[in-house]
Amino acid sequence: MNYKAVVYFLGKIFLILAALLCLPLSVAVYYNFNGFREAGYNSFLIPIALLIAIGLVFTYKKPENLNIYTKEGFVICGLGWIFMSVFGALPFVISGCIPNFINAFFETVSGFTTTGASILSEIHSLPKSILFWRSFTHWIGGMGILSFMIAIVPKSEGNSMYIMKAEVPGPTTGKVVSKIGSSARILYIIYFVMTLTEIFVLYFGTKLNGDNIRFFDCVVNAFATAGTGGFSVLNDSIKGYNSSFTEWTLTVFMFLFGVNFNLYYFLLTKKISSVFRDEELRGYIIINLTAVVLITLNIMNMYDNTVAAVRDSFFSVNSVMSTTGFCTADFNRWPTFSKVILIIVMCCGSCAGSTGGGLKVVRTELLFKQMFKDFRQTVRPNAVVKVRMNKKTVDSKIMTGVNSYLNVYVIMLVSSVFLISLDNFDSTTCFSAVIACFNNIGPGLEVVGPIGNYSGFSDFSKLVLIFDMLAGRLEMFPILLLFSPNTWKKAR
Repeated sequence: MNYKAVVYFLGKIFLILAALLCLPLSVAVYYNFNGFREAGYNSFLIPIALLIAIGLVFTYKKPENLNIYTKEGFVICGLGWIFMSVFGALPFVISGCIPNFINAFFETVSGFTTTGASILSEIHSLPKSILFWRSFTHWIGGMGILSFMIAIVPKSEGNSMYIMKAEVPGPTTGKVVSKIGSSARILYIIYFVMTLTEIFVLYFGTKLNGDNIRFFDCVVNAFATAGTGGFSVLNDSIKGYNSSFTEWTLTVFMFLFGVNFNLYYFLLTKKISSVFRDEELRGYIIINLTAVVLITLNIMNMYDNTVAAVRDSFFSVNSVMSTTGFCTADFNRWPTFSKVILIIVMCCGSCAGSTGGGLKVVRTELLFKQMFKDFRQTVRPNAVVKVRMNKKTVDSKIMTGVNSYLNVYVIMLVSSVFLISLDNFDSTTCFSAVIACFNNIGPGLEVVGPIGNYSGFSDFSKLVLIFDMLAGRLEMFPILLLFSPNTWKKAR
């Protein structure tokens, strides 16, 4: 383990986070001068000062040996996200909006991991700067702060690749151009432009449509959609706007942010055939539309008209499949058939290389292809059958990784349900809470449904769910490796 390099890169992360915290501080200054009740400036100045002080100490002397490999990359990623969440929780605690640190830590981890699970029941009355920071954590966590660091801080390609490998979701780490730093910059530019586009569509579209929605709301909702997080500034989420235009706009953008960002680069470079040949995208669309049709047919008799049923179905499916977690309908009241479909698409999740969570569509497809391969070889033992994706043979190492991921996924899922069952909630609540946190979705069923929250869980259960959120966002291994004694052995 190259400890000096790990400390140095953590210092860089702290300095970047300090700079990002200046944005909610500026929001506090703006609204304070405009006569709104705002959080005290110390809510942001204290964590900024701490981050700068620690960051400067950690980066004061650049190590001669900055070589890092998979182990160091995973440790930097795991520790970086944990410390980022600890410091990110301080504005909630210092402002008094969430005085209990475990609750504040839960809310912040939920924000950075783009989960959207909340312990708050009263949201609308919070200071604007706190609401901004709460949603901005989604935007930061969507693409990842380490990816942001790679995009703006020059490093050797080897270092960048191992850090990117630890943070970017999916069975493989793809590059849109040859250099990983350039790839990160391109993807962040696409991410930024798509977010701006959503802000302007929401703001001007709602004005033209006659809906009275503030520019502030458009910004924070765009942050939450882009990061597929789902923190809203209203107590009853998106339903509170009572705007069909807003709902359809968010539905479209939730779908778009659930797509692999590499495909957008291919569109920009006119490699359109590569986009249409992508099996994961086709699978994403098919699963999405199938779920919408089945749920619409199942809930139609609960609505006055078909249009309203289709709108709520489209919104809810895209909300949980992209793992955003916005709500327009209380799907706790839907028939069991519809709720089971939502649980399935929750687990399936969005595309690899997107800002969404879940198992990922590509893993689901590969697991089914592996199942059919094994079935065919059972029937015809001498047949040579290969797993293919996008007309290319999938490397056996990737399939081994996918199978290992699924095994660990199931073990952690069952273990977490077992642990939080000590709080004595019903089995549906416990199971869906773990599913929602582990897949970075937010709302589950029953107590943690669309109109509920996680405040009723004990501190122990919240820590378990915090672990699940971090493990789900970082695809488990960067977090699990922190608990292995071999990880911390110094290289000889």
